[in-house]
Amino acid sequence: MKPVEEAFASETFRRIVLPGIVLTIGIHPLIARWASPGISLYGVDPAVLMVVEIIFLGMVASSAIQWIYYVYEGFRIQWLTKPAGRLNQRRVRKLTETRRELAALSSRSESQDMELNKAYEALLDFPVRRQADGSMEYFSERPTRLGNIVASYELYPESRYGVDGVFYWFHLLSLAPQETRKEFAEKYGFAESLILASFSGAIVAVLHAVTLAGFGIGRISHRLVFVVLGAGPKASAFLLVFGIVMWLLFYAAALPAHREAGKIFQCMVDTAMPSFAKWLTEVKVPIGEITAQQFERVERYLKEPSNPGSEWVSQELVDE
Repeated sequence: MKPVEEAFASETFRRIVLPGIVLTIGIHPLIARWASPGISLYGVDPAVLMVVEIIFLGMVASSAIQWIYYVYEGFRIQWLTKPAGRLNQRRVRKLTETRRELAALSSRSESQDMELNKAYEALLDFPVRRQADGSMEYFSERPTRLGNIVASYELYPESRYGVDGVFYWFHLLSLAPQETRKEFAEKYGFAESLILASFSGAIVAVLHAVTLAGFGIGRISHRLVFVVLGAGPKASAFLLVFGIVMWLLFYAAALPAHREAGKIFQCMVDTAMPSFAKWLTEVKVPIGEITAQQFERVERYLKEPSNPGSEWVSQELVDE
């Protein structure tokens, strides 16, 4: 038997049981009326039925993780996240202006130093792109805050080395040290589970919002009532609030979790890049002359003693 703390820290609990619990709390009251005959017919213990519901609903949510990320990052159901996109673009502009103005001051007060640090830390949630003059600019690449945090490390290999990090994602992971890969997998898995739990809360909130609307319609006309639920309006109102709280709470918790995973991924990229550049120049599979030349330049850059980090890469990328 595994210790309780080890079981709760396992990937199975994070990806299946946690969202399954949230979904079961919200959905079970809606289906309890039809579950009772099955319990008596097959002699199923109610506790066993709850466990089955948790596992089943958790697996359904976990199987949709890619689509869920597309929604949370603003690639799907775009009308939901479009307003957030405008807010984030405005936020980046304001933070960039604040940082530029405060950094230009010859002397700053303690409060101005704190404001400068806050602006810098807030900008780290957004990806960067290299300007024609070699300078780096923060920008809002995706509508949501989570989407930009993910983009900040997905696009890191491209902004730093001119490498398509999304296309070569698994190549970079395979060339990173095993300890770093393991730590990244754990951090990313934890962040992923929080997104699953957050989305589960959103599903519960939507279901009970529709249920409450149905109760309202039923009060207007009994002829429009097609289904009689085990839960009443008060229970649905409570579960609506529960779903909203779970959605926001787990989403807020997912932001720092993805920041931490992103820092580890950036570390992995920097560690794996020498081997990656060597592999690309030595690989026997045709990769194209331009790609080979690009990574010959990356390899030369990494061997430079001074390694300034901006002049060489920026000029080469501009030439491209």
